[in-house]
Amino acid sequence: MGLESFLSENGFSFERKISKGHSSEVFLIKHLSSGNFFALKKEKASSRRKHMLFKEVSNLYLANSKGIGPRLYAFDPMENCVVMEFIEGPAFSKWLEQSPSRKDLEFFVKELLKQAKALDELHLDHGQLAGKGKNILVRIEGKNPVPVVVDFEKASQVRKTHNVSQLEGFLFKNPNGFAARKVKEILQLKE
Repeated sequence: MGLESFLSENGFSFERKISKGHSSEVFLIKHLSSGNFFALKKEKASSRRKHMLFKEVSNLYLANSKGIGPRLYAFDPMENCVVMEFIEGPAFSKWLEQSPSRKDLEFFVKELLKQAKALDELHLDHGQLAGKGKNILVRIEGKNPVPVVVDFEKASQVRKTHNVSQLEGFLFKNPNGFAARKVKEILQLKE
């Protein structure tokens, strides 16, 4: 059975590819009866990291227990695919380029650090919250920008957690990083 068979058997239609990584691809799919959109992450047949989606499902399930990450809806181990909530919104770095207001950025950073602390308390180290900021999406709820941490494939329930410290470095301390410079500029923080 292929992706098309999985979609039709479960009442979904393919909309478009959202992104692709080394070991998996993410697609936008639509549930035919409800009209709702979802994200489907499928492990590539060529992936050397077999069964990474099992790990992602376990990690995302744990994160969801604290309201973190896209909501997990289904996992098909035969097809190596996961159906999860589709998050409408830009990556944090793209949103930051648009120079959000100080109020919005303060709210966002506070919420993001709160989620990072909750992940640390769950003993779930995401491991990829810094860098380009692409594993943090910005969803607008009402008038507030809310962080949604995505891509739990490489997260670990074994290694020492450092989500808060990693984010603090990314957001405030990296002198060469775009995010830290922009955050300092918008929040008017002193060096």
